[in-house]
Amino acid sequence: MLVSALCGSLRTGSFNQALLNAAIAKAPEHGLEIVQADISGFPVFSQDVEAAGVPVAVTAARAVLESSSCVLMVTPEYNHGVPGALKNAVDWLSRPYGDSPLIGRPMALMGASTGYYGTIRAQLAWRQMWYFFKCPVFSDSELTLAFAAKAFDENGTLVEERYIQSLDKYLESLGGWLGAR
Repeated sequence: MLVSALCGSLRTGSFNQALLNAAIAKAPEHGLEIVQADISGFPVFSQDVEAAGVPVAVTAARAVLESSSCVLMVTPEYNHGVPGALKNAVDWLSRPYGDSPLIGRPMALMGASTGYYGTIRAQLAWRQMWYFFKCPVFSDSELTLAFAAKAFDENGTLVEERYIQSLDKYLESLGGWLGAR
């Protein structure tokens, strides 16, 4: 089962990218393959830019999404909300209106944060926005990784056992949910 992934943090050493890397590595154990669509080259969305031609980075990411059964949003939480880079990517990928690879595509969420709440507020905001795309949202399991600086080692490897177990549970549930669809 192919799952496309979008990571909302573009920072070198991102805990969200490290979480996505851990999910990519563990996915085959749960009958999944996770492929990341790179959003780092997306310009800020503008219909003027779109009219001049859809950027290559957007076209490449769109192809990844179109080949998948689900999109996994790995979202940081910025100021109690969603990160601009990821929102911008969704704005690009929602185009053209009526012919978006997001319409009807199931979505799953996870995220890592250095704070206490993980990324629960950002995840709630994404759930609300995803309603627009008429998509089911994976809710059988949640993964909000709090105090991320303690969960990963200096190489970005997930080392905290409770989160390793949470990731396994999450991926197992996601695989079951997608298989039942």
